[in-house]
Amino acid sequence: MKKFLASAAILASLLSPALGQGFTLPSGTIQQGMMSAQGDEPTATGCTLTAGSTDADGTCTASAASGTIVFHNTGLTNPPFCLLVDASATPVAVYTVTALQITLTTITSTHVLRYHCIRNSQ
Repeated sequence: MKKFLASAAILASLLSPALGQGFTLPSGTIQQGMMSAQGDEPTATGCTLTAGSTDADGTCTASAASGTIVFHNTGLTNPPFCLLVDASATPVAVYTVTALQITLTTITSTHVLRYHCIRNSQ
């Protein structure tokens, strides 16, 4: 049940108009994201990041059928846990996550993609 509630909190933060606000886990811990929700923005190819996007939260408008979102923080050992949704339609964007980036392999140009990542401390 706790995993479901945490997943629901992640999804709710993705659909929220304000990014990087954080959320409270069932344990009462406040999760602010993968790193800090402040600092330099990640970089992207195949999509345009919305101003204010961070390694933890962001919105990207696709401009190609594939692309990458490269994290600003390159000091991760383990890939973060990320959820990416296509806010424009029901097709699911296909993506993989490494410690350095989110690789988008099946996206639709002009669609708005929202992502949220949290630290993987395993």
